[in-house]
Parts: sequence; structure tokens; C-alpha cells
Amino acid sequence: MFSALWLNRRVAAASEPAGGRPASPAALARRLRERRQQLWLAVDLLIVAWLCWLFDAINNLAPVRQALAERNGNGVLDFERSLRLDPEHALDTWLARHNTLSQLVVFWYENVHIVVTLAVFAWLWWRRDDLLGVMRWTLVIVNLIALTIFWSFPVAPERMLSGGYVDLVARVNHLPVWQFGATALDSNQLCALPSLHIAWATWCAIAVWHMTQRRWLRAIAVTYPFVTTFAVMATGNHYLADAVAGAGITAAVFFALSRRPIRGRLGWQPRVAGGTTAA
Repeated sequence: MFSALWLNRRVAAASEPAGGRPASPAALARRLRERRQQLWLAVDLLIVAWLCWLFDAINNLAPVRQALAERNGNGVLDFERSLRLDPEHALDTWLARHNTLSQLVVFWYENVHIVVTLAVFAWLWWRRDDLLGVMRWTLVIVNLIALTIFWSFPVAPERMLSGGYVDLVARVNHLPVWQFGATALDSNQLCALPSLHIAWATWCAIAVWHMTQRRWLRAIAVTYPFVTTFAVMATGNHYLADAVAGAGITAAVFFALSRRPIRGRLGWQPRVAGGTTAA
């Protein structure tokens, strides 16, 4: 878990902070009258549709390799145990004993990642068009990398393995267990590694950190991936390794795109020195 804090600190230093004030609503309106910006808006709406629906539809075209995914899941657990870093079972069984908290954590797991990611994306469009290009392509590339891994290395979440894990999402939502019904045919059930919940949470933390200098917003940004990590592990859906992989891939892609030549091509240029960045 300390690695996520280290990543956020490295992200803060990955490039020069933007100075000057963010764009105003009037500036956004002027941008949207430009043909080029209208095309980029259409691209970003397609990206949103891809994240919300098309990604899962494409991923489910992969064959369901249940036995392989379970072997890989056990392999991830064995690796964590060799490092004595396997908190998933303890978190899952602890949370299962707290009904109200379980409902809150399941709600967080199911809904917060998409809502926050879309909100940050909209915030970038509204206030920080200079940063939008880097963050847009970071998000796209991270998801393409994840899709490649999901197709080539399916990993079953711990709730599918033996060992006394509780499927809290099924319990809270009163759904049948994963082996029955349409969900048994979904390859998305076997995409634990890396965790896109954590990849997206890390993306949001990076974006918010660079969009504001307000300490309370930055504190929330840093805390958000940790809370989400607890949610995905305690509900039996991801391993600690999944969270580290998701955060690491996002940070690595952002670092790569933040190098000066690439950053310039994507439109992220340092603003006037000495200014402040408002939320």
C-alpha cells in the first residue's frame, strides 16, 4: 500500500507544475465553437462509450478459460503468500461480518470508479484543456494494455477460489453465485489482473493532483486509490497484486507521456511561472 503513496509523490514530480489560472466557462464555450475541438469532443464521447460499455463487450469476445483463470488466480495468491502480503482473505471475512459496511463497500466497488473517472474527465475538459491530451491518452493506453493482459492471462478473482472467500457483491445484491446464469459466460469475470478499478483511481489521483494546489483536494486524490483498494480486495474481487499492477501501469504510462517532447505534442505546456492553479 505504501507503493501507491510513492507513486503519487513521483507523479507530482513527473513534470513541471502548471501555473496560471484554469480556463473559464467562457473559454470552454469558445473552444467548443472550433471545428477541431468539436472533433476532439466527439472522440472523447466515443472514449466514454468505450469505457462504459464497449470495453466489456470486446473483452467478452475472449473465450471463457475458467480452469486456466483459477490456476492463475491461485498462482497470484501463492506469490503473495511467499512475500507474506496476502491480506485479501482477512479483509473479506472481516467485512462479511459487518452487514451495513458491506453494503456501503459493495456500492463503492460497483459505482464510484466510473462516476469519479467521468467526473474528472469532464473537469479536465472544463478547466484544464492543456492537461487533457496527456490524461486522455494515458487512460486509453492503460485500458488497451489491460485488455491485452486480460485476453492473454485470465485471472479468476479470489471469490471464485477455494479458501472460504465470501462473494459480498452477490450477497448484498441477492444474486446467484457466479457459476450460474449469464454471468458464467462472461470473460469479464476472469479479469482480476490488473485491477482497472485501481488503474482508474490512480488516473483520477494524478489528474486531480495536477489540476489543483488545494491541499484538501490533493489529500482526497491521494486517499481515493487506497479506499478503492480496500473495496476491491475486501469484496473478494481483486488481489493486492492486482491493485499494485493497476497503479503501476497507469503511473508508467503517465510518466512516459509526460516526457517533454511527447507532452508538447499532446498540448501540455507549462503555464506562466509564478501563477497558481485553482480548483
